[in-house]
Formats: sequence, C-alpha cells, structure tokens
Amino acid sequence: MELDDPDIEGGLEMKTSRQKILLGCLAMALAIIGDYLLGFGTFSMTDDPGAYMGISVNVVPDWRYALSSMLGFLCVPLFAVAAVELMKVMEQQYGLASSRLYRLFRIANWGGILYFAFIHIGICMLPVVFNAGMEATGDTVASLNMAIRVLKSIIVPMGLAFLICDGFAAVGWIGMVIKGMLPVRKIALICNPVLIMLLGQLLNRIVDGMDSGTESLGWGLMYLVCALRLTKEQGAGR
Repeated sequence: MELDDPDIEGGLEMKTSRQKILLGCLAMALAIIGDYLLGFGTFSMTDDPGAYMGISVNVVPDWRYALSSMLGFLCVPLFAVAAVELMKVMEQQYGLASSRLYRLFRIANWGGILYFAFIHIGICMLPVVFNAGMEATGDTVASLNMAIRVLKSIIVPMGLAFLICDGFAAVGWIGMVIKGMLPVRKIALICNPVLIMLLGQLLNRIVDGMDSGTESLGWGLMYLVCALRLTKEQGAGR
C-alpha cells in the first residue's frame, strides 16, 4: 500500500483533527480542577440572617488560589489550539461560515481564548484580598468589603466575558443542534456551559460549592461531542 494512499491521508487528518479538538477537553479538565480549588469552601450565598450581605466566606490557604490561577493560565493555549481546529472543521467541512448561529459560536470561542485566563485569575484575586484583609485586621466585614471593592473594579469586563463566552456559545450551540446543522443528536444541546452550570446548581443542595466546575464542564462536554461526532463525519468523506 502506498504511503500517499488517500485513505491513509484521510485517516491521519481525522485523527489529528480529533486530537486537537480533544485538547479542549484537557483544557477544561484543568479549568475544572482550578474552579474547585477556587470555589469550593470559599465564598457562597446564604440566607443565614447573621451573614453579611447574604455572603458566607471562609479563609482558605492562598496556595489554592495560586494553583488555580496557574491552571487557568495553562488551559488557555490548549483551548486555543482546540478552538482554532474546531472552527476550521465547522467552516471547511460543514460550511457554517455564513451562519449567524455559527458566528455567535465563533465569537464565543475567540472570546474564550482572550478571556478565560483573565476571568480565572481575576476571580482568584478576590479571596486572596479577603485573606489579606483578615490577616491584617481580623475583621470579616472589613475584609469582605475589600474584596467587594476589587470586584467592583472588574465586574464590567467579567460580566461581558460571561455574556460573550458562555452566552454566545450556548445560543449558537443550541441553535445549530436544534436546526440540525451539526451531525449530533438533539440531546447534545444540553452540553453547553450555561445549561450545565444551571444544572450544577442542584449539586449545591447536596454540598455547597459543588457547582464550582460546572461551567468548565459544559465547555468540556461540548468539545467532547464535537471531537467525537464532527471529526467522524469528516473522516467519512463529508
């Protein structure tokens, strides 16, 4: 069999494409670990009348936030490789470049490349500021107000990042799945960051903070579906 056999070349192309998109799952696995290091057992909303502004907060070792920031930073280049490959597959193999739904999805993915590290590191700053305040003053209310002051300075770009990344990704993905623009089952529409994050709220009824990694899990599931289904069709000669 010749080395330039089209079947071999197609198989290698499919494998490479799939592997690149699966890097998005690896990126989100790192992000999930970072999310739990950041969110589990730290800040939470509560209806306890003794809680300040309805916020329950605990002092957690700073190393958790340092490691979380590092994982958030490391996930971005992996996600970038996966996102670029996925957009190439969607445009070249499925002809979605002119679709408005796909354009929203593309903006979300480019936004993720630009924003994910910022979002993660920015949020990690909040409990670190709280810890510093507690160490300096021992006053929970004053320390919490310090963290809230930092939050106010980054709330606009963080809100925009959530809208652009998670919101656009969810709308674009759900629309493409419902309209049959992708070779996936309709049930796959739940594999997006917004719906998985909302479903994750149910986990908080078991243990508070269990929803911490669900947003990243939604991204990871979406990329897993794309890696398994879109590249399969590509290899089939679509």
